Amino acid sequence: MEERANDPRLDEEALKARVQRDAKHVTDDDVRRVVSRRRELDEKFKKVPDKLNKLVNQVKLLYEFIRSYIDGSYREIPWISIATAVAAVVYFLAPVDLIPDMIPGIGYIDDLLVVRFALTAIGTDLRAYCEFKGYDVSKYFD
Repeated sequence: MEERANDPRLDEEALKARVQRDAKHVTDDDVRRVVSRRRELDEKFKKVPDKLNKLVNQVKLLYEFIRSYIDGSYREIPWISIATAVAAVVYFLAPVDLIPDMIPGIGYIDDLLVVRFALTAIGTDLRAYCEFKGYDVSKYFD
């Protein structure tokens, strides 16, 4: 297990670079496709261990942020923030990622790192969205 923890694929900077790269290629169609995957997202949430409830809340926030952009109810969002949110949600939904989610104890580490990066990168916009919606930011941010 220690070898896995030192795996270079788990390099936070590499995952950050991946999200940034993926975000640069997000299109309007990609945004719509993510919004259409709500049922798949809900199914994946059921598989996430309870101890990672904050991760689930964060992904739900990213999804809602994207959906609000698409339905026009919240447009005060720079495109790069939407694209970053889409890249993070797509990574979370990916059936095959760096660490298979089914591995107990470590399967969601990469997902956690990707979502954490997205929340850091677009945190100002997400906090503004939370304020707009009247959400308690402590549910999503440390």
